[in-house]
Amino acid sequence: MTGLSDRDPQYKLPVVEQLLGAALRTDALVTLAATRTFPVKRPPSGTLMSAMHHGVPNRHWTAPEPITNSAGHGRRRRDGGSPMTISPPPATAEPARAASPLTISEQGAFWVGVGRKPTEAGTAAQAAMYAQYQIPADLRHPLPVVMVHGGGGQGSDYLSTPDGRPGWATRFLQAGYAVYVVDRPGHGRSPYHPDVLGPIEGAAPTYEFIRWLFCEGAGRPGSQWPGSGEVGDDSALDQLMASQGPTLPTFAENEEQMRRCGAELLDRIGPAVLITHSMGGPFGWLVADARPGLVKAVVSIEPIGPPFTELPGLGKLEWGLTAAPITYEPPVTTPDELRLRLREAGGDGLQDCLVQDEEAGAVRSLPGLQGFPIAVVATDHSPFAAFQHGVADYLVQAGADAELLRLADLGLTGNGHLPMGEKNSDDVAEALMAWLNKRLAAVEETSR
Repeated sequence: MTGLSDRDPQYKLPVVEQLLGAALRTDALVTLAATRTFPVKRPPSGTLMSAMHHGVPNRHWTAPEPITNSAGHGRRRRDGGSPMTISPPPATAEPARAASPLTISEQGAFWVGVGRKPTEAGTAAQAAMYAQYQIPADLRHPLPVVMVHGGGGQGSDYLSTPDGRPGWATRFLQAGYAVYVVDRPGHGRSPYHPDVLGPIEGAAPTYEFIRWLFCEGAGRPGSQWPGSGEVGDDSALDQLMASQGPTLPTFAENEEQMRRCGAELLDRIGPAVLITHSMGGPFGWLVADARPGLVKAVVSIEPIGPPFTELPGLGKLEWGLTAAPITYEPPVTTPDELRLRLREAGGDGLQDCLVQDEEAGAVRSLPGLQGFPIAVVATDHSPFAAFQHGVADYLVQAGADAELLRLADLGLTGNGHLPMGEKNSDDVAEALMAWLNKRLAAVEETSR
């Protein structure tokens, strides 16, 4: 199998074949994302400073006052200093653990990556990324969490669930994290204009495709989708559909914008944890590669894959996990230099995936993805579940500290491709926070 790759036009992957056609070109992969903004002022404690620079949570830390921006200027609350308290809406049924009010000490929004592009009408803003942030009064973790959507979705995917419950942004805030939620360039509040980002190709996102991707089998016992999954009889599906927009014309261009804007975001807010989803998965790989030391952990929810796959009309992941170039060691000038083989999955319902061929020469590492923990999260009822092991295998082979987290192995079953929006979204969030706390604490212990 030496040299085998999806560069061979005869090589097809079962899951990818399901994505062919008009549905793919409309909204190939819908995802949700979020990210954080201004860093908080760091206290002078040497222990805490060491913890923050090594990405370690300090369980006894509380935020100093006032909150500051990256320039070190105090950012005063408009009400003169009183924090803002948010209580759950009366009509919203929430679990008992979320009954207490959430107090926000600071919130706001900004754009990063504001470029300038000449057009016939004048100079336009090019491919900026919107970021909104909230900082809880009870700030218990020194690292903020950046939440990144994928596909044709937007950051609203993390703000609330399709059936109206608080989303992961709220749950992480309640756990004491500062939270940044982003709209990737050309999505949501990062406006799309064809004169800047290229023409929209394909039809509008369709109910049929979104239903297949997110709510297939919604009526089965144990399904976590919060609705019937039937077009015309599912208000949650209506809410999800209303958030969908076009994907950008190509993977590679889209990813370059994620890399540029994501790097500028971390330059502004400092070290952070990245939570990415689906087609937003390359955000984590590329930003970590661009800003070594600033990404302290990546939680990648069903990232796009498998390695080296191609989605017609959007491009292919010719650099392994990305369509845009990423750093390999020894260096790679073109992706053709990567020698590949097909690794058998070894399990029912799983597909064989490409990895580097150890027998064809030295395996190249991904140095930008080393030195911090990575979770590749897979659900049990998603079209993407069949290849998530391939993503994790590729990362591990390239030297990353990556771990495959199957939600079913944690007792969380019935989930599709949108676990942050399903009925057990709170349980999934808690499981991911437990993983983060454990892995970051291990990093702290090792660094002592």
